[in-house]
Amino acid sequence: MPHRNLVTWSSMVSMYTQHSYSVEALVLFCQFRRSCSETPNEYILASVIRACTQLGGLNQALQVHGLVVKGGFVQDVYVGTTLIDFYAKSGYIDEARLLFDGLEVKTTVTWTTIIAGYTKQGRSEVSLKLFNQMREGDVCPDKYVLSSVLSACSMLEFLQGGKQIHGYVLRRGIDMDVSMVNGIIDFYLKCHKVETGRKLFDRMVDKNVVSWTTMIAGCMQNSFHRDAMDLFVEMTRLGWKHDTFGCSSVLNSCGSLQALEKGRQVHAYTIKVNIDNDDFVKNGLIDMYAKCDSLTDARKVFDLMAAINVVSYNAMIEGYSRQDKLCEAFDLFRQMRLSLLPPTLLTFIKGFGYVANTDELLLND
Repeated sequence: MPHRNLVTWSSMVSMYTQHSYSVEALVLFCQFRRSCSETPNEYILASVIRACTQLGGLNQALQVHGLVVKGGFVQDVYVGTTLIDFYAKSGYIDEARLLFDGLEVKTTVTWTTIIAGYTKQGRSEVSLKLFNQMREGDVCPDKYVLSSVLSACSMLEFLQGGKQIHGYVLRRGIDMDVSMVNGIIDFYLKCHKVETGRKLFDRMVDKNVVSWTTMIAGCMQNSFHRDAMDLFVEMTRLGWKHDTFGCSSVLNSCGSLQALEKGRQVHAYTIKVNIDNDDFVKNGLIDMYAKCDSLTDARKVFDLMAAINVVSYNAMIEGYSRQDKLCEAFDLFRQMRLSLLPPTLLTFIKGFGYVANTDELLLND
């Protein structure tokens, strides 16, 4: 184009950002700054900030933030929300909060952005306080902010708060898509209300992989191990493909019930769908075989791991210690130390706790 104006440049930068061509968006913006005499507007600035968010480019974002201040767009809710999103996702939640508090006008998206930011930082109590402030104002919560608040309640195991959110959704007739229902199920499972979560799951017309995995993991985490195994079998029967998280969860349940044959079937499935090389799955397999006292199989998986981690060592050391194979356990411990992997408290409790118990029995005899 022989003649390009601000609208042309802004459209191109926005298009690149929307399709995740972040580097190209930043390069184009630099070209705009060099070749166009017009001042950047709020649309091109917001697009460039989103590109910085995608790249995690702090230095670039700080420069754009300077242009925002210089151009007088500090109170623009569109630009402000985009900056809040950048700082929150980059781990600078306090800086994001300063921008949020400084905005005179806040939209639902602005509230959702800051609430989600605090939730992802593990500061769920702040998320809940912000949600209550939001409800006191004129802004109506949408399903996105409600999902973030539910996550906060899950982290805090705040049953009453999550039930209020669930009730609010039902009273307001808010569209409960599969993502929101999954979030509600996950909340109840994290608060140890497995029966309530299961009822919601069974009523779901449109389930996805996340729905199944959430239910399987929730049953495992609450020691409903047989239910987790039954759900895994049912999911397979219906033709769903399991992900690594679902497989590692059901392997934990197989180990806890010492259901070796079921565990072998899950192992065969992971090989069939080519996820047996995933570290989470391998750690799950080692743990399952060790708990089922099949140390030969556990050691085979352990030895085939490209990068052995602390979880893998802990599972093998525990398995050897449980079967009184203390020489093998100590050999692995030495190997772990030589690999410069620091043992955790779990290494001593799970592994060498058996040694201490054995010594007690010998002393009592």
